[in-house]
Amino acid sequence: MKYRAIFLFIIAIIVTAPFSVAADKGEANTVADHGVDIFTDYDFDYDLGFLWLDKVAVANFKLQESNTPDVYIASLSAKTVGLAAKLTGNRQQRYVSMMQLMPDGSFRSMRHTSQKFKNGIDRTKVYLFNYDKREVTYQYFKNNKHISEEVIEIEGGGTPGDILTIFFNLVAGAYGPLEVGAHYEVSAFDRDGLGTIQIDFLPSAQRPKKHFFAEELLMCKVVVDQEVFDTKDGVIYIGYNEKRRPDRGVVTDIIGMGDVRGVMK
Repeated sequence: MKYRAIFLFIIAIIVTAPFSVAADKGEANTVADHGVDIFTDYDFDYDLGFLWLDKVAVANFKLQESNTPDVYIASLSAKTVGLAAKLTGNRQQRYVSMMQLMPDGSFRSMRHTSQKFKNGIDRTKVYLFNYDKREVTYQYFKNNKHISEEVIEIEGGGTPGDILTIFFNLVAGAYGPLEVGAHYEVSAFDRDGLGTIQIDFLPSAQRPKKHFFAEELLMCKVVVDQEVFDTKDGVIYIGYNEKRRPDRGVVTDIIGMGDVRGVMK
């Protein structure tokens, strides 16, 4: 249970800022002129710890151009290390998103793959986005065998996405500025349909764990469904540095563990 929560935290700390799809606003936001340029050399490694342990897992977060014009590949990979690896069956997870760069500078999800490997078993989920039909095709594979498939209707008028695509859209300013006092309610998409995630950028007086989050970091509070990360309240804190990179974060009250922290190397 503890090490399952650790892996969930990796995704929370690096991606949840936001784990969601496009905000349901009456009109589209224009992404800042810098567009994708803010993600130049976007390739980062993280250490994860809890209590007095500083490194029980490692993760990598990357954005790169594909061979197709205006198509980018975002990836997040994570694995436990040392004793934690033995206790989790050498657990590894990998998330990959193929994204189309739109004329306004935002990204649109084309394909998202979630792969989990543990004790020699590979489980993969694939989401294929079809905006003309307003639907997402969900496929499930086990050890490369096609197990099931389901077509999910895209409700409402927004443009849905996956967790990696929406992270980059938030940082690029697709939902609005990253600044103290900003509040966004974003529609979240998963296999069960749409939900809502709340995102708030906090003033200094509300900055939590001041011994961990430096004053110069831009603090973001994200509230998700408690079941997503096995937490009691669904609260995640992320500290962004001056380059809009998620420098560090904390997931609060993970069941059976308490607060868990992540730090960029």
